[in-house]
Amino acid sequence: SIDMPACVFCGHEVDLEFKIGRLEECRHCGHYLHACMQCTFYDRSYHNKCRENQARLVSDKEGSNFCEFFKFGREVDKEKADIQKAKSDLEAIFKKG
Repeated sequence: SIDMPACVFCGHEVDLEFKIGRLEECRHCGHYLHACMQCTFYDRSYHNKCRENQARLVSDKEGSNFCEFFKFGREVDKEKADIQKAKSDLEAIFKKG
């Protein structure tokens, strides 16, 4: 089976059959999909945390944006995805109460 890209916030796979719109959210955790942290160019070690040097500065890396260079599908190692999923699950518990 081919691995599908996953949401960096919860680790659930995201179906890329359709283009991701600016305000589209992960159906599992509710985070925006068209966000810097979900992009293949996101890299904390680069200036502005982006490997695309023509991209404009986006201050909210978790929020939706209009970046024309956005490409969903950041490679996230399993350990980081598991940590993010655990955090997301914990937040969901406290939001219900």
